Amino acid sequence: MVMKGNRSAGFIVYFYAALSSMAISAEQPNMVVVLVDDHAYEAISAYESHLKDYAQTPTIDRLFHEGMRFDNMTVPNSICSPSRAAILTGQFSHVNGVLRLNGRINEDSPQYPAELQKLGYQTFLVGKWHLENSPKGYDKHMTVKGQGAYFDPQLSGSEGSWKREGYSTDVYTDIALDWLESRDRKKPFLLSLQFKAPHHDYGHAERYNNLLAGVTIPEPPTLYEDVRREDSNLKKLFIRDSAFHMLHSGRRSYYERHQNDQVPDAMGQHDAKSDRDRIRAAYQHQIHKYIRCIRGNDDNLKRVLGSLEAQGILDDTVVIYTSDQGYWLGQHGLYDKRLILESSVRTPFLIRYPRMIMPASVNADLTINIDVAPTLLELAGAEIPPTMQGRSLVPLLKGEPVPPNWRTSQLYTYWGGTPKHYGVRDKRFTYVESDLFSAELFDRKLDPQQQHNVAGNLEYATVLRDMKAELRKQIENCGIGVEELPGANVEADRKVIAGQRAAKGGRGVGEGKEATKTAGESGKERVGTSRE
Repeated sequence: MVMKGNRSAGFIVYFYAALSSMAISAEQPNMVVVLVDDHAYEAISAYESHLKDYAQTPTIDRLFHEGMRFDNMTVPNSICSPSRAAILTGQFSHVNGVLRLNGRINEDSPQYPAELQKLGYQTFLVGKWHLENSPKGYDKHMTVKGQGAYFDPQLSGSEGSWKREGYSTDVYTDIALDWLESRDRKKPFLLSLQFKAPHHDYGHAERYNNLLAGVTIPEPPTLYEDVRREDSNLKKLFIRDSAFHMLHSGRRSYYERHQNDQVPDAMGQHDAKSDRDRIRAAYQHQIHKYIRCIRGNDDNLKRVLGSLEAQGILDDTVVIYTSDQGYWLGQHGLYDKRLILESSVRTPFLIRYPRMIMPASVNADLTINIDVAPTLLELAGAEIPPTMQGRSLVPLLKGEPVPPNWRTSQLYTYWGGTPKHYGVRDKRFTYVESDLFSAELFDRKLDPQQQHNVAGNLEYATVLRDMKAELRKQIENCGIGVEELPGANVEADRKVIAGQRAAKGGRGVGEGKEATKTAGESGKERVGTSRE
């Protein structure tokens, strides 16, 4: 736990005034969870990245200045549906059953809204859902199918079905504010507000058309990195079999998809014969649209906080802003997510609750978004279901030392497409295995951009051995069997999980010693052809 010091005395005054005026009680806090799609932590100014003067998010930053920012939160499966299921259930993908997009949560998996509902919370969900199950544990819900549209979204749910005119982020917030006004004010509540933005292709409201127009936005250090000639098969296979490189994708690249976009989002002038200039133009196109998109998120969060303040309940409410995963904004020449690498696997997580959290706190412990569900349940005074695999963050929110037996690394699994892979990330190293290539190792302390796979370097032999052992340990701890690992049995993985889970008490087949074998131990490099 890292508590950021040297803050102004005003924050200390604010904190203790909040404590004295509210005298921490046993009352259940209200909860507002704003879950958005593909918001990179680098595009939140509170995270102080190279974009901090351009991707300005004053309202999201407020959650940090009056609460806590998490710097080491990751997702266990960096794609929309699996990550959302992990947040809801507090379980890894192989346990909750959602391995890929549009998955269905297992019926026996707990979901934190349902647990809160049992305690008497009134619960409401609006926005993107992106799971095959109907929402569980919500008194009322209005969601869109799949991604939904950026404009004039078609909503359906417990309140019927209708199309609402306008920009989706505005529409979802309008509905949420109406519910906040009409709720039963004698009961605690959970509001789940879920934006599509800033998912590709970064639709933004017209009022942001001129935001940063004509401004050259700083590039990430690895924008022009040629991953085709690197020593990482993870990256090579990814760009070969996906569309997610600015220029060099095996499928339709970002440049090809957007070179004919029209004003106000037209691609800027560039030399169409120069690879470097096409990448530059593609990045500037992406980052301008992306920042315009997130400005809408920030402005609408401001409306929500304003409503809570007007009702006099802001300080009685846990407010969270997070994303279903991170996102590449030109790093390695990429956009999108999916891999275990930093900008993809790290997700922003900011929380405000002055009854408990010191303002401007920074947490650097190894956290995963499966920790969200048990955290909210503990805050509400609920019993945490034993099948949840996450850990409550409440001790960290209080500024206490990390609890005993806290995780020593973060497990990652990806079934979605080539390359299927799995691995672990600790505070310094990222280790990756796959059935398609030999193990890879990245030293983020000496190589923070993860440009160099050092698995073959003799000086890292001990680290490689230790990280492999750490992966075996995490595989065993989370109860994933050899036949369940990504790539081990592509045709049968979903059948195995759906059909054999109950017999193992919800923890996974192949526990214990059997789980120390993996599909990637052969070390043979093979090339896959699957496409998502």
